[in-house]
Amino acid sequence: MYAIFVLLALVLIHYCRRLIPTHLEEWWDNSNLKKWLYPIFMIVITVAVALGIEFDVLNWGAVIIPILLGFPYIVGMILGVWHNMKRAGHKLTSKDDTDAKEIAVKCLKGLGCNPEYYNNGSIVVKYQGESFLLEFGGRYVQVWDLMWATVKADDPDISKIREAVNITNFNFGPTVVLSSPDEKGIINFHSRRDIMLHPSCPDNVRFLSAVLDSFFDVKEEVRSRYQQINAEQEDTTKPHRPVGFATT
Repeated sequence: MYAIFVLLALVLIHYCRRLIPTHLEEWWDNSNLKKWLYPIFMIVITVAVALGIEFDVLNWGAVIIPILLGFPYIVGMILGVWHNMKRAGHKLTSKDDTDAKEIAVKCLKGLGCNPEYYNNGSIVVKYQGESFLLEFGGRYVQVWDLMWATVKADDPDISKIREAVNITNFNFGPTVVLSSPDEKGIINFHSRRDIMLHPSCPDNVRFLSAVLDSFFDVKEEVRSRYQQINAEQEDTTKPHRPVGFATT
């Protein structure tokens, strides 16, 4: 019986809405009060039914009233949240589903390179005669230029070379890495640069080309810094004739 009354009330409310003036209906549709009215109404109905049962005004069958009124609201709220999450997840996956490796391969082929693929997911590619290793992790790429120079660990100029590398790393993009001496006492020079490739970047081909070009620049920078340090130290060791005095 209670269920019939609830259904009749819902039908009455639905048809009475047609009697509301248009300007009031528009105000109601744009009002923040609208989203709070139904939960408040449900709380009031539930409390009223509970008090009615407590004071023997209503029997336990009246519990069906808040259940019938609240169940569609709860189901609708759950479905709305699920739909919004699904739509948001679809937007993320559809917009950003291109990973860094796929972007890198496309860019490298656009630069006329032929990448070689390894089982661990890395890529080796020749660019302007130099071999580069690309390692991927999500949106990020580690670009390596391996073993482009060597030096003996007991080289008398090793301290100057390390100083030149440190200055270069402070001022340049790629990082120059010196390996530990091997069993023959050889130290290898490597360069590494971490970058991010994203499908929303307007020109990834030009960006990746500039990154690879910077590895050639960093090698010249190390050589230039070493020559500068060497020249400065040689200049300080030369004997200088005091101004105004003659030497024999």
